[in-house]
Formats: sequence, structure tokens, C-alpha cells
Amino acid sequence: MPSTVAGILQNEPLRNHTTIKIGGPARYFSRPSSLEELKSALAFARDRGLSIYVISGGSDIVFPDRGYDGLVIRLDGIRGVERADEDVIMAYAGESIPSLAILAEQWGLSGFEYLFGVPGRIGGAIAKNAGAYGLEIKDILQEVELVTWEGDVVRMSPREIAIRYRESDVLKYGVVYRAWFRLRKDSPESIRQRREDFSKKRMRTQPYGVATAGCMFKNPPGHSAGKLLDMVGMKGERRGDVMISRKHANFFINLGEGKSEDVIYLVELARKRVFEEFGVKLEEEVIILR
Repeated sequence: MPSTVAGILQNEPLRNHTTIKIGGPARYFSRPSSLEELKSALAFARDRGLSIYVISGGSDIVFPDRGYDGLVIRLDGIRGVERADEDVIMAYAGESIPSLAILAEQWGLSGFEYLFGVPGRIGGAIAKNAGAYGLEIKDILQEVELVTWEGDVVRMSPREIAIRYRESDVLKYGVVYRAWFRLRKDSPESIRQRREDFSKKRMRTQPYGVATAGCMFKNPPGHSAGKLLDMVGMKGERRGDVMISRKHANFFINLGEGKSEDVIYLVELARKRVFEEFGVKLEEEVIILR
């Protein structure tokens, strides 16, 4: 049963904190709501020699059924947005991308409407360089402020964190606390129209309102992972309570009682079929802790 020590939860079920609703208990779990609480959680782990895993919205991650033997830090309590300049927005790590997109739209600042349907938060979006419809976080990111693993606060540029396709080196240095984004001025009406167009397209082509971790595989150079998976018959494949979407083959859905072992089985089956048919090695976009 969950309990607390030094303000930190013990044995917290991770299925309650991920979008795919899979994962056993975290040995320790922290949900800080301030810089001081984040520093305190990091010090707690340092003092005990614990491994740390950081999530913000809980997408793009599948935890093991056995849980995580360390400290999991969830950043969704560290929220807030400020207009730092005429075309610059500062947002904290736990701020949701859809909420930020709406606010930027109201301010007549374009950039986040492309990412409106991404079910993530700023910290994770930077760590994984979230992208959609031709735009990635790195295209608008100006600067990021981190709390290092030693507890110091530092600012770094996109170049310094080596942000790239669906990856960055953020976690080599520490935990995202807040970030600044340079956007482009445009009319709220034009931004809203683009946001609505992207949302309609996403709802037509991707599963909606179900438990998924997001796109399971990165798009290989010159290919669409979803199309490759579709061509090898992966749509509708099921193992236990995990099924590959019939709408988009790059989404794995937890139908209720899915297990990480079921996800891993389907991932390996998908990789095997695509490689045997096309000679293409699929690389996971979702992080699966094995």
C-alpha cells in the first residue's frame, strides 16, 4: 500500500501516472509543485543513492509491471506561463502543451498550435523534442532552465542540450524546470484555424480518448512507421489487453488490464515483421523500461 516518508510517497502505482495506464509501484514517488520541492526530491534520492526517473505528463513511457526501484519524479505540479517579451513565452515544466497552445493563440503568438494535440507537458516535450505537422519543439525553443542532479540551477541553449529528432541530452544534466520559447506574431483567428485543422486531421487519423503512450516507433528516414506497420498487417494485433490500433498502426492501446510484457511482445513482433519484409529496423520512440 502507498505510504509516505519525508513527504515522498512509497509504493505508488505508476499505472496511475502514465497515459497508457501500465506500470507497477514506484519505490518512491514525488510530485513537486515548486523549485524548492524539486530540489528536495533530488536531494532525497542523492542521499540514498537512488536511481531517478522523471516524467511530466506520463506519455512516451511504459514502466515495468514489477515497478521502479528508485524515485520517480512527476513534474505536472510545476505549472505557470508568463509572457516574457512581445514574442517570447516562458513556461514551467509541468504546463500542458494544449493549454499553452490556447494561451499563445489568445496572445496572437504562433508555434504551439501545431502541437495542440500532443498529450504532453513542457518538460517531456523538451526532453523528447516533441513534434507534429512539420514543427518540433527545437524550432521554437530559445533557452531551458534545469535543476542539475546536484541541485544547482543552470540555463542551457538548445545546442547545449543537443536537441534532435525525438531526443535530447537534457537528462544527462538534470531536470527541466522551465523554458523560454520564441514564437511568431500572427492573428488569433489564423492561429485558431490552423489549430482546428490540425486537430481534425489528428482525430481522423489517430486513436482518440484511449490509453496509449503515443507513437510507439520513430519514423525511419524516408518512411512512415505507421505505414510500414500497416503493410505488414499489424493493425488489430493483440496480446492480452494490449492491442495495436486499427486506426493507426503506430499506436498501442491498453484496453484495460494491459501489461508491459504484452507491449514488449507486440513491439518485438512488429520490429520482426517490418525488418523481414522491408529490411528496415524500427527504433522505439516510446521508452520501455525492461
